[in-house]
Amino acid sequence: MQGIDRYSTLYDKLLEMDGDIGKPIEVSLELLAETWFCTVRNVKLVIRKLEEEGWIAWQAGRGRGHLSRITLLVEKDMLVLEHAQQHVTKGEYKQAFELLDAYREDTQVKRLFINWLNNQFGHHTETRLGMSEADVLRFPVYHPLITLDTAELVYAFDSHMVRQIFSTLVQFDHVRNTIIPCIAHTWEHNEDATVWTFYLRKGVLFHHGRELTAEDVIFTIERLRCNRTQSWMVRTIESFEQLGIYAIRIQLSMSNWLFLRLLCSTTLSVVPCDWGGLNEEAFWRMPSGTGPFQMVEWSESQCVLKAHHAHFQGRPHLDIVIIAFMPIASAPYVQDASWPRLMYGSDYRGTMSDVEWKRMEWLSRGCNLLHWNLRKDGPQRSLAFRQAVNVLIDRHRMIEELGEDRVYPARGFYPKESTPYEEDVYDPEYGQDLLQEAGYDGTPIKLISNAKHEKDVLWIQSCLRQYGIRVMVEIDGWMEVREQEQIAAADGIINGLILAEEEVCLLEMFEQQGNFAKACMSSKMNRWIQKKIDKALSCQKPHERWAYLESIERRIIEESSILFLLHKKFNTQFHHSVRGVGINSLGWIDFKNVWVAPHSTAEL
Repeated sequence: MQGIDRYSTLYDKLLEMDGDIGKPIEVSLELLAETWFCTVRNVKLVIRKLEEEGWIAWQAGRGRGHLSRITLLVEKDMLVLEHAQQHVTKGEYKQAFELLDAYREDTQVKRLFINWLNNQFGHHTETRLGMSEADVLRFPVYHPLITLDTAELVYAFDSHMVRQIFSTLVQFDHVRNTIIPCIAHTWEHNEDATVWTFYLRKGVLFHHGRELTAEDVIFTIERLRCNRTQSWMVRTIESFEQLGIYAIRIQLSMSNWLFLRLLCSTTLSVVPCDWGGLNEEAFWRMPSGTGPFQMVEWSESQCVLKAHHAHFQGRPHLDIVIIAFMPIASAPYVQDASWPRLMYGSDYRGTMSDVEWKRMEWLSRGCNLLHWNLRKDGPQRSLAFRQAVNVLIDRHRMIEELGEDRVYPARGFYPKESTPYEEDVYDPEYGQDLLQEAGYDGTPIKLISNAKHEKDVLWIQSCLRQYGIRVMVEIDGWMEVREQEQIAAADGIINGLILAEEEVCLLEMFEQQGNFAKACMSSKMNRWIQKKIDKALSCQKPHERWAYLESIERRIIEESSILFLLHKKFNTQFHHSVRGVGINSLGWIDFKNVWVAPHSTAEL
């Protein structure tokens, strides 16, 4: 037992004996041994430790048979609060909440802790090593950072973090809807988009100080061709040629008018061919890119980014960004806290009125959906059964009861202007007719997901139960849910899809190794989709490409192979003093351009 555990046990025991803070109470060593489940000899060691901490006063009994006197000097809840705060100051958020969970009866302690913790997040000006005034941004997230390996990216948060650390050859400007230079300052292609030539900027530095060259670009592409999760992105690359230190020519096997958009993807962020002087495994724990921020710490508790002073597109205004990985179980504690106001810390918060805060809210480009596993025997192999489930889910009621960021029923991958006004497909009478048509006999179906979507899966389980559909639910870890054995054993998989790069993300859904859509579709359907995608890539005009991609969505809807569930919204709040706030396509705030005006000038 740790010292605080010993003190807590002692505290509770003495209060049972009418003890109180500052009041001496007579005890025997045998009683303390029984209280702490240890020997009398160990009792003396514990007492000495608690005295050194200043938590108790001890007066040993004189002579055989005389009781000793012990005095509690510290309130238990204040001691727990202090130690939880100490964990946080060391970046140990998980340990802080584990400590609080051990004393779950002390709701006042949790309330005081949350109020204190609330002021630790947001923007602060701090003194740091080598900096008299450092602009520091801290904010919490409730899911882990799985990987920064660009070839293995699956989740949106991982991709967002890669964007802060790495750079790509080109970028997509979502405001102007066009490709703009990044590492490559210009490029050209032949008439049928099968040969592309890129000219690189000079003086682009990796965080470890070496200049980026064409050799690094070639290394990045070659690495992606080696059977990785995201290898599909380079499947049309046939060969490449280094034309010089700062130029590369890429030959494709077919026309690909989406090639530039693929190169904007975080997966094609340029990786140093020398691994920054590390081996590959060590590199991905502390990667070196050419992005606006450099990774300086990555632990189970937090990730710390430092501004890359030599960034070729300009130094970030923020000096330090700290992402705190909060345990998912801690989320209920903070429902009433103002953590969405992440962009301004306690330096000024106390002097600001609510009217000074701006709120940003926008629809996520994507949806939550249910993939039916059509490669496994079970009720889901019946079209009538899949259609029945689709119309038996009352999405409006699901939104009303679960709330949070759920806003509209989904009828397809993307929300549209008409989405807020479209009727749900909910029709229980028709759904029960379809169940009879399918000959459903009560055989249970197994739905799997990760913790992020647990509420949705359990709600659907409860909803379908009233129509006689038995659902078994399994909640797996972020990576476990993607294992081939898990997918093969499931009848359906519920996940969320963020189509950050529009066409590219839709292609990724059907081509990425291990993606639920590809893994659950029949081989025949996957071959048909592949042909449609190849035709889309050969189209120079966007509306022609979208015609092919939309034909895939239409067939999925007709066959109910994927059920579209809900569209979600993103939102944040920030003070008007915070400038440069922009929400990227992944639903996160890009850190590079954020800056905070001095409070005295912000009101001008």
